[in-house]
Amino acid sequence: MPRPSNTAERRTQIARGLISVMAERGYDGASMPAIAKAAGLTQGLIHYHFKNKRAILLVALQELVVLHTDHLDRHLAPLDDDPHEQMAAFIDFHLGLGTDASPEILASWLVLSGEALRQRKVRKAFAEAVAKWVQQLVGIIEQGNREGLFDCVQPAAAAAALMSTIQGYFVLGATARDQIPRGSAARSTKAMAEGLLRSKWSFD
Repeated sequence: MPRPSNTAERRTQIARGLISVMAERGYDGASMPAIAKAAGLTQGLIHYHFKNKRAILLVALQELVVLHTDHLDRHLAPLDDDPHEQMAAFIDFHLGLGTDASPEILASWLVLSGEALRQRKVRKAFAEAVAKWVQQLVGIIEQGNREGLFDCVQPAAAAAALMSTIQGYFVLGATARDQIPRGSAARSTKAMAEGLLRSKWSFD
């Protein structure tokens, strides 16, 4: 009997190798030998599964989205019946200083943000990923509206503004962290959310 293919497993392993290297060296600094070493595979296997580094990058983006989304969903699941708490938790998950933070994922996401500006295929995949989280925010806001917790006239616009703020903090934190007073990112974003959503209660 033939052995089952491990192609998907190997491709994920290689993508995670790229994520690990990108977090330290950026995309341009992620050489094939370095990716192979991080993945624990030979360069020959890397080239067998991917024709070039951009192909690995696209799979790495998908893997980052899966890791991030699964972690976020687990974080929000206990709060399913409370959109007010979900909104606060969504902001804390991305901007808080707790144990949920993943420096490697954040660093790799920032690298992907830069590559999305340079590469059309990466930009398309990046936009699709962000759209999922914006729609998740829209769902939280619309539920809050229905329950009378929020009075937001334009949920899509408010969700986009909040996601833009989170992404902006990611970039500022990576390039000029000393300009962000410690612990202020989540607090400031929650204050902005209170105004955008016309929340009946504070998110703190």
